[in-house]
Amino acid sequence: MIYHLGVEDIEPGKWLAWAFELLGCYAKAASEEEAFAGAQAAIEEYFFWVARHGRPTPRADQPIEGKVVETYRSFVSEGDYIVNAFFEDDRRPLSGAEVGEGIWLLGCTRRDLMELIRDIPPERFTEPIRDDVFGSIEKIVEHVATAEWWYFDRLGMAFPRDQMPEGLAGKLEKVRAQTVALLPALVDDSRVVERRGEKWSGRKVLRRALWHERVHTRQIERLLDI
Repeated sequence: MIYHLGVEDIEPGKWLAWAFELLGCYAKAASEEEAFAGAQAAIEEYFFWVARHGRPTPRADQPIEGKVVETYRSFVSEGDYIVNAFFEDDRRPLSGAEVGEGIWLLGCTRRDLMELIRDIPPERFTEPIRDDVFGSIEKIVEHVATAEWWYFDRLGMAFPRDQMPEGLAGKLEKVRAQTVALLPALVDDSRVVERRGEKWSGRKVLRRALWHERVHTRQIERLLDI
């Protein structure tokens, strides 16, 4: 089975290979070549993850094979803003089935996150982390909580910023409720919006939202040495 890949350097020294046929499936590495090389293992791990959440593991009659169809190199716009990939695949409007799948997958990513942080002692949750851009596990989770608001703001769909709850639990709940409520409005929506030199679409918003919660959940796992 051939999976079509889009490869990008999302940050300096951080490359991603996205499997376009699998919502939220990506490989992460320090170089373009390593991201491509890791795509097969990432796809296999993705199938295992989906199965762990209650869906049968897809079975292919042929070995998994990745094929790079597009490579995107990020650039800096408006000061220090890094413009990330808008692939040609991101132009495809989301189908109703994909939105339903995306909402289910977002439920999986949120369940993973909440199960991970549920039993972290309060002092460990807020403990400063040396050389970490966010500074603590609490700040990482807050970053996750608000990211989907920012994604939908790119499309001009987010609730007003001053309505963001102050508490972490409130942020997690309200922003995710917005995501679940707005995704169905993106079915068959072909709009492409440009903000600060970066293009956005409904498919890109969903792609990034699924990746974002998974990647930071894995970051917290590493910090906890799990």
